[in-house]
Amino acid sequence: MRRYRRPGIAFTLALATAVLPAALPGAAARATPPPPEPAGPQAAQQAGRHQHRAPMDFDENDCEGPADDEGDIYTRPPKTGPSTTPADRRDRARALPLKWPRNLPDRKTAVRMLGELEVRAFSSKGYQRKHFGSSCWVPHGVDRCTTRQIALKFQSVVPATLEGRCKVVGGRWHSEYDNRDMADPAHVDIDHVVPLRHAWGSGARSWTAKKRQEFANDLAASPQLIAVSTWANRRKGDKGPDQWMPVAGAECTYSRAWIGVKDYYGLSVTRKEKAKLQAVLAACKK
Repeated sequence: MRRYRRPGIAFTLALATAVLPAALPGAAARATPPPPEPAGPQAAQQAGRHQHRAPMDFDENDCEGPADDEGDIYTRPPKTGPSTTPADRRDRARALPLKWPRNLPDRKTAVRMLGELEVRAFSSKGYQRKHFGSSCWVPHGVDRCTTRQIALKFQSVVPATLEGRCKVVGGRWHSEYDNRDMADPAHVDIDHVVPLRHAWGSGARSWTAKKRQEFANDLAASPQLIAVSTWANRRKGDKGPDQWMPVAGAECTYSRAWIGVKDYYGLSVTRKEKAKLQAVLAACKK
């Protein structure tokens, strides 16, 4: 079975050593307000369903949002490491995970990959967020910038504005999930395309702790981490493609990304999941 090349977390850590130097000036667009909430009996019914799902979705969504921006990660002393020349840093910058998606298979390749994935029943029994790392996001490089901050910087469609070496305080992000633009990083989640709970029930339970941490912080190897609106990400939760899809027009890219991640990491699919992805790909033009 064909797989993407696996550079691993060491490769990502090396890249991050040079990725967040000084703050860059950037224009900011007014963030779109959240969508209106439904009213009446239907709202109460939906709220009940949401509350019922909250314990399942909370831990991952909490990590994907801006909670770690206020942590002590920015006050830790830098770790010493091998010195690099300006030329070394420029060479690394050419390979940086600048935009999403990275390593996205085209439609034809995605169809083939999906056909090769193992079909197996899903079970998230035993899942805990800590199985994918003791903290939400790992720090990288000498500056100790987190995966979230690196993703925020490089997935902003304008140069991001930084406070200090790491903290992203401004930029502009386009959410593929709901076709929304955001200017405030507090409105941006860095979502795992394949949720951690879903990965656990699709094969990750048998991985080493190191590989699970790589999966949760994959900035470069597969299209796993994407900047999206907090509102869309809360709706998605930890659902699979047979339970949730982004807005019309984004289903094809999302499905190809989902398949790309599952192929890269050798994760299984359920029959319903595979059927939904096949139906989406059949309607895609590319």
